[in-house]
Amino acid sequence: MAIVLVPLEIVVAILFAQTNGMIQGDFGFTQASCEQLSTLPVGLVTQIDNPNYAADCRKSLFGFDTARLLVVSRIEKGDVVTTSVSESFWLDADGNLADRRGYDVSWIALAALLAYLVAMEGWRGATLGKKATGIRTIVRTEPLRQGVGVGRALARRLAMMLGGLGMLPFGIVMLWYRSDAAALAAMSHSTVYWVAAFAGVALVFAWLAWIVVAMIRKRDTVYDRIAGTAVVRARS
Repeated sequence: MAIVLVPLEIVVAILFAQTNGMIQGDFGFTQASCEQLSTLPVGLVTQIDNPNYAADCRKSLFGFDTARLLVVSRIEKGDVVTTSVSESFWLDADGNLADRRGYDVSWIALAALLAYLVAMEGWRGATLGKKATGIRTIVRTEPLRQGVGVGRALARRLAMMLGGLGMLPFGIVMLWYRSDAAALAAMSHSTVYWVAAFAGVALVFAWLAWIVVAMIRKRDTVYDRIAGTAVVRARS
């Protein structure tokens, strides 16, 4: 994973500096830091009523920024649950409020990682990590075949993500209200919102537990069964 994403993150750091922060991205290998602000920038208009927290948040790789945002929030602490609603604003490389939103290229990380995994398993049957640990992915009906084919490798990776469908309704709500902080704040106080969120998390954990139990018992995982593959020790 790192062999693919770290070089891409370095490119983003260069683009961040060259475009004055208009190109930003976080591929998961950066260090996050937030500096709380005592006041909001002059002229900032936010949809959040009575915000009580603001911070200059940045992501950096080896000390070089790859992303920088102003995060404005209202945090309410209850007896049991703490709720918060936030709105983010684009900052340039110097930490000044940008006049428009730039380009977030974080999605490239997922696309590049998926392409790497599918290509390596499809053509060779193993990523570099699997080769290092002496295992490979095979087609159950053709164990001597080198590689499982790009189509089957893609099906295997997509099948792995089925457990995340439990969070899909929650993600749709967040996406729908991303530009309406007030409506999102109202939604976050509703019982339906929290029931859906906890149900989604429970489904994800159940899916992961199913996979872990299969691995412990040395049985094919559910996504391998769907794709018609298996993970075996590589021939020496």
